[in-house]
Amino acid sequence: MTKNNFWSPYIAGTGLGLTLLATFYIAGWGLGASGAFSLLTSVGMNQVLPDFTRGLSYFSQYLNAASPLKNWMLFEIFGVFLGALSGALFSRNFRFRFIRGSTTGIGMRLFAAVTGGILIGFAGRLARGCTSGVALSGGAQLAMAGWIFVIAMFVGGFIAAAFLRRLWS
Repeated sequence: MTKNNFWSPYIAGTGLGLTLLATFYIAGWGLGASGAFSLLTSVGMNQVLPDFTRGLSYFSQYLNAASPLKNWMLFEIFGVFLGALSGALFSRNFRFRFIRGSTTGIGMRLFAAVTGGILIGFAGRLARGCTSGVALSGGAQLAMAGWIFVIAMFVGGFIAAAFLRRLWS
């Protein structure tokens, strides 16, 4: 770790690459996170509206397994949470806070975070995968869609940043 308690991007990138390689080798496919949220949504909807949920081809695909909650994606997401928490605790960087600009209130920061989360979740499912699934795993397989997604993601991020920059001033 460096003096500011952040990992070197070279070490973190190497670790991420080795993790991706291990998932291809062990699980037979790469990383991905958005599918876990679709899985949880389908299981939850199935508890409330089982006939309706099983009639939707999008959600029924997650319910075909004998035990959908034993899917490896859920364990992956839980591991990401535990890894982030342990990294923050070991670096002594963990604390509850709202990082925001000096002119931005907590309400606006929460609104922007929730709205952004909903939009990226929708976009991830529209793209048939999140940044880890499409960009990392697709890019590692040299899939054209993965590379196009990464370029579009960065272009979209720069454009959005130009409009939202005032929230951080």
